[in-house]
Amino acid sequence: MEITNVTEYDAIAKQKLPKMAYDYYASGAEDQWTLQENRNAFARILFRPRILIDVSKIDMATTVLGFKISMPIMVAPTAFQKMAHPDGEYATARAASAAGTIMTLSSWATSSVEEVASTGPGIRFFQLYVYKNRKVVEQLVRRAEKAGFKAIALTVDTPRLGRRESDIKNRFTLPPNLTLKNFEGLDLGKMDEANDSGLASYVAGQIDRTLSWKDIQWLQTITNLPILVKGVITGEDARIAIQAGAAGIIVSNHGARQLDYVPATISALEEVVKATQGRVPVFLDGGVRRGTDVFKALALGASGIFIGRPVVFALAAEGEAGVRKVLQMLRDEFELTMALSGCRSLSEITRNHIVTEWDTPRHLPRDTLQKMEITNVTEYDAIAKQKLPKMVYDYYASGAEDQWTLQENRNAFARILFRPRILIDVSKIDMTTTVLGFKISMPIMVAPTAMQKMAHPDGEYATARAASAAGTIMTLSSWATSSVEEVASTGPGIRFFQLYVYKNRNVVEQLVRRAERAGFKAIALTVDTPRLGRRESDIKNRFTLPPNLTLKNFEGLDLGKMDEANDSGLASYVAGQIDRTLSWKDVQWLQTITKLPILVKGVLTGEDARIAIQAGAAGIIVSNHGARQLDYVPATISALEEVVKATQGRIPVFLDGGVRRGTDVFKALALGASGIFIGRPVVFSLAAEGEAGVRKVLQMLRDEFELTMALSGCRSLKEISRNHITTEWDTPRPSARL
Repeated sequence: MEITNVTEYDAIAKQKLPKMAYDYYASGAEDQWTLQENRNAFARILFRPRILIDVSKIDMATTVLGFKISMPIMVAPTAFQKMAHPDGEYATARAASAAGTIMTLSSWATSSVEEVASTGPGIRFFQLYVYKNRKVVEQLVRRAEKAGFKAIALTVDTPRLGRRESDIKNRFTLPPNLTLKNFEGLDLGKMDEANDSGLASYVAGQIDRTLSWKDIQWLQTITNLPILVKGVITGEDARIAIQAGAAGIIVSNHGARQLDYVPATISALEEVVKATQGRVPVFLDGGVRRGTDVFKALALGASGIFIGRPVVFALAAEGEAGVRKVLQMLRDEFELTMALSGCRSLSEITRNHIVTEWDTPRHLPRDTLQKMEITNVTEYDAIAKQKLPKMVYDYYASGAEDQWTLQENRNAFARILFRPRILIDVSKIDMTTTVLGFKISMPIMVAPTAMQKMAHPDGEYATARAASAAGTIMTLSSWATSSVEEVASTGPGIRFFQLYVYKNRNVVEQLVRRAERAGFKAIALTVDTPRLGRRESDIKNRFTLPPNLTLKNFEGLDLGKMDEANDSGLASYVAGQIDRTLSWKDVQWLQTITKLPILVKGVLTGEDARIAIQAGAAGIIVSNHGARQLDYVPATISALEEVVKATQGRIPVFLDGGVRRGTDVFKALALGASGIFIGRPVVFSLAAEGEAGVRKVLQMLRDEFELTMALSGCRSLKEISRNHITTEWDTPRPSARL
């Protein structure tokens, strides 16, 4: 196959490389949304070409930190290049030199700074990770300087390694014939095998999580080389970088391999450029695959761009010749783009030559990805679908009517992007919090989900034990297949009780008092179910509770069974038993029969939030009932901020609905939530692996949330702020003061 553009090398590399090596180079973090967005965002920037300009001569030459290069296209640092080709970094160095441009050598190269310098003349930068052992860093910087490298590109977005699930599945480690050459004599050149990712274990053991802005000034005491800060995504950090003495900034999201759901590099570029006000050059690294992309970056203010994956894929395919060809193809495409846009030199490329999505805002839906080994909570859905009877799976999984809100509960999270802060000491992360006076290990709690013994014989017992082991709160459904007393018997734990109000108020009174006596700590009053939403899957399946199960809390009250019906047995049960006259005065009535605090679950508007406070609610749970009641209500995350603002901090606000990632937890807290509840992930993992599955779900969300905090620069929950995210309803983008 004749190669006509750089992206075609990807498929060739995939064929030639071992799966572990290809996946390491190609994959991104978590859902890989940012990985896709790094490309998609370029596609949403359109040209405004000028015509009838003499473009017979095109000058692409530029100067970077005083060094003249042939074009504003440079080579980014990519690690372990000898996994791609035996010549590795040697080939890349020679190709960059032949193209008259800059190569950046990774700290984790499989060729040393001295070996790369021996390939011949060329302008080279050195990318640096800061190790816990600062003497190692000092030696390495001085070796790079001595070898003729011209600048340090300090990577600042890696206090911990992002959750790269392909590397976890593949148990990634450096092949035994290769070493991290720059650290070979320091007993740091090898990477041990690990139960997940050997690289993640290496980073956890060696990289300094205390790295902060003061370390840029420390670096300036050990080298005269200019320092580029690589990993800046926000205007705030761009301004701090300048104050700290950075010679330049590289806008980068680490190839989408660190924190997922940060903006594409091209989307973050203009904010950073504006913040610098021309005081230092700004470069872009991430997503460039065409000469048109180079032009777009320069039009948005970049002084140049770096390319990474195209280099290693071309290296894998054709060695040095492949890298040379990539640089030449991008050069040719960029020159053609300049000519067709009416620009004869880089200085003529302006913001007026393009139109962007934030000139006319729009959003793309998020793609979903299927994986095999369980590395995130969404993967339990497919397993549950295989294991459960169709009627049961559909009951848990489906939403009301067109299921628009069901999809939107997830999609709305995907449209909230991060604005992570960098160079903050995140060696210690505190996720503990207090809910209604009860201390829990993290702001992630278990929502009420009904009839859990349909998912697994242990049902609510397993969920209660898993929540207790995780140090968090479980909320038991009124319609549980285990009673309040049975759940209490599983051992200690902080538990809330979710309540539906029956027409027979004596039943309600008995149930509330039983929950109180069994040690439950709060009532979560569901207020959005005067009638059951139209759940068409349940109608098609003639849903009813399997005959071996009962609603245990009502067993002795002749209300534990559910009759079969012509449509949904649950809908008929609700119509017959649940009180449609429920109103705000009943919140006050509940306070006369219990001393437990009452959370009002099902609030979606600021108006109702204010009434809830007046009625004496101890807290609010923003919920659309898992999108199972009224379709076309907003996603919970979309309704959250309005409710938070209406409460004015008088009572805590929680979110229940759509959370599937630790990143989602962070977004909810940034919008003012005091914590979140998860429902479907619990029942799907329960169906798949019983108690062990629920434990794993809680641990995965905890780990992802902790990582999100670290990569966003937050050491405790109180440091998570609205300025850490940008939403679709922020117009213009936030520009926080320092």
